[in-house]
Amino acid sequence: MRVTSLELTDFRNYENLRVAIEPGITVFFGDNAEGKTNLLEAVYLCACARSHRTSRDSDLIHHDRSGYRVGICFLNRHGQEETLALSYREQAPESAGGRAFRTIEHNGAVLQRVADLMGLFHAVIFAPEDLMLVKEGPSARRRYMDLLISQVRPSYFHDLQQYARQLSQRNALLKQLRSEGRTGEEANVRDSLEVWDEALVHTGSRILAVRQHFAERIREIAADRHAKLSSGRERLHLRYRALGGGRQGQELLSATDWQEPFRTRLVHGRKEDIEKGATGVGPHRDDLELSLDGEGMKPFSSQGQQRSAVLSLRLAELVILHEETGDMPVLLLDDVMSELDAGRRARLLEDMGEAQVLVTCTDAAHIVDQMGRLLKSEGVTYHQVSEGRVDRVDPVG
Repeated sequence: MRVTSLELTDFRNYENLRVAIEPGITVFFGDNAEGKTNLLEAVYLCACARSHRTSRDSDLIHHDRSGYRVGICFLNRHGQEETLALSYREQAPESAGGRAFRTIEHNGAVLQRVADLMGLFHAVIFAPEDLMLVKEGPSARRRYMDLLISQVRPSYFHDLQQYARQLSQRNALLKQLRSEGRTGEEANVRDSLEVWDEALVHTGSRILAVRQHFAERIREIAADRHAKLSSGRERLHLRYRALGGGRQGQELLSATDWQEPFRTRLVHGRKEDIEKGATGVGPHRDDLELSLDGEGMKPFSSQGQQRSAVLSLRLAELVILHEETGDMPVLLLDDVMSELDAGRRARLLEDMGEAQVLVTCTDAAHIVDQMGRLLKSEGVTYHQVSEGRVDRVDPVG
């Protein structure tokens, strides 16, 4: 898989930009705050319809504009050219309801659902924000799993959307029952809750089964990569914590197997759920817990250890996407090489294989030194980024 061009309109600090991207390695260099990261962000947006830096489309709009558009041309695994484009407008025409809306196009045809985008184009991003996988709570790690799985199992993304709608309906009912002073013991209340309990069980059990399967693969690959990064001195442990309990080392369960324990937990938690006005158990509460040599990552690990852990998670993502699709994803390295020591850089470069790589840095000559022989070989192009312009320049170093 390879990107051949990128087009931006009113995206971040770019008004209008079209840049051709060559095979191999492309280096975008320039001062801070000139828009280097925005280029990688736009490419990643085409893979999963989500920025790695913000969840709000409004943050991506150029100053004083009403929307943005990003688009890529890329070659699929068969060498055929395809196009993807995402556009967002803060306000639609009155005839369309007047609300903000997003449009996704594949080969010029409008896709009806975000789920239809999943699996069309694959990219893995390594960025400073990755440390949030360790520093933030479970939601960041759930998002990591969900974005990875959605790229190779589009039906999973559909289940996530359906589950979110069902969860919202159940929570609305819980808030209503709380305001009415109900306890959950009344027959009519039980009947009302059972409708949404069964909906959550039906959809959520599929999510649990797929997550458990992929969490096991992530655990094995990330542990292996981390052992190599640390030269065997450290052991990274991952545990998928579902329905309030750890699932590492346990038999993989089918969606049907997950239904009864999920249903039981919902029934037992009804009174507390009504008191809080929220559903306390389910895939929306799960976690991919990280620990290093038996100690929790966040309280006890150093910054370097945290970087190794998140790098291992990203390498696991790379391996899984490659195994599942038979094609190497595009790699997006956002100013991360300077944060890695020589050993981590070497391991990352080993896993690149024949992938197309887009990398950002402030000093092109410095990154040549960091990445060594790889960037001094043929197949490397350099673009200088400055004040919303991206200009190809002669080889550096």
